[in-house]
Amino acid sequence: MAVFATPGEYTEQVLGVVESIPAGRVMTYGDVAAVFGARGARAVGMVMRYHGSGLPWWRVIRSGGHPPTGLATEALIQYEREGTPLLPASTEAGYRIDYDQASWSP
Repeated sequence: MAVFATPGEYTEQVLGVVESIPAGRVMTYGDVAAVFGARGARAVGMVMRYHGSGLPWWRVIRSGGHPPTGLATEALIQYEREGTPLLPASTEAGYRIDYDQASWSP
């Protein structure tokens, strides 16, 4: 995969990585960007915001194991269905993903 891609190519690359994340496993936004040798967690977040609704979006998480902002309830349903390892957390969501157990890399 190219490090310097056009915006359309970058979007396709990000979506391809997200689509490949197995059930019960996760990557952070930064992990996805690192696949291309780049820093760009925010760019990955924007791709997911505008193009990721048909993909397993819940498998792309914030650093620290936190679910996507504003989607903790919807994501929890998916995590429980897939058997994603979770930990209690003193956050609004009340949980976070056990990143050590659930992290994945292509």
